[in-house]
Amino acid sequence: MYFYKAYGLKISSEIELPELSDHKSAGDTIDLEIRLGKIETPKLNKTMIHRRGIRASFAQGADDHLFLFWKDVASFEAIGGNVLRIHALTEDPSLLSLFTVSEALGLILYQRGFFLLHASAVQIGDEAWCFMGSPGAGKSTTAAAFLKAGCRLLSDDLTAISFDESGKAYIIPAYPQVKIWDNAVNGLNYEKTTLTPVSEGINKFSFQPKDNFSHKPVPLGQIFFMYKAMNRPKLRELTASDIPIKMLRNFPLPLRLLTDDSLKKHFLQSFQCSKFTKIWGKRRPDGFVNLQRWVDESLILNTVDSHA
Repeated sequence: MYFYKAYGLKISSEIELPELSDHKSAGDTIDLEIRLGKIETPKLNKTMIHRRGIRASFAQGADDHLFLFWKDVASFEAIGGNVLRIHALTEDPSLLSLFTVSEALGLILYQRGFFLLHASAVQIGDEAWCFMGSPGAGKSTTAAAFLKAGCRLLSDDLTAISFDESGKAYIIPAYPQVKIWDNAVNGLNYEKTTLTPVSEGINKFSFQPKDNFSHKPVPLGQIFFMYKAMNRPKLRELTASDIPIKMLRNFPLPLRLLTDDSLKKHFLQSFQCSKFTKIWGKRRPDGFVNLQRWVDESLILNTVDSHA
């Protein structure tokens, strides 16, 4: 048995998940059990989720059980927010771990009521900045640039948000790994000897800042919807009508989950984020030099604002 911590949860697992933070479990209550076992899935429907070029299928079963299936990899069953059952279809442990800590773990977070975004997030000063956008918009690369400048990683790919009694949004740190394409490794001057090749994609690496990773929730300060189109503004504050649609487009799980009351809740949580958070549309800086310049300028402004 292995023991980890991620997204504020103390986890016991029958498979090794090296991406996660190790956690000594003596005397602790386990929040999530990850078990191996046979899964009988209901009728599955294809989703828009792809990982390693494999399209995921999804189903909802009795008692609100949630299922994800990736051909030749695994079936997953999320039960009540506290059990994740895995029916492994591969003998590759790194591949199984990769799929487990992505959308499969996201099903558990959804069942536990977290507001979820397909996004990367870093801690800047005393607040969290969140970067999202369509594939290739530069979410992980932007996060990696801020990490290179000394900021702390909070999440990569799957970001979980909770709200306190006043309604203020907090990012719940995930685990110490950000995945970076080879061109970003070179463009941001990462030392390859400090990186680990990952099984997702060609020429992709993981940076694992385990030494300074904190699991303490961080207030959400700013959200940036990144885009590449040169005919759009470099930076603009989003209107109230923009925000829920942008958030919906960046929901990381099957959209079949968002119907009726769950869709209403997602929209309300989107507006809740905007009450305490600056939300922007941001054109991706052209080239790594301009990206690093924006990072440096942002850190200077954040320091000035925090002392004002």
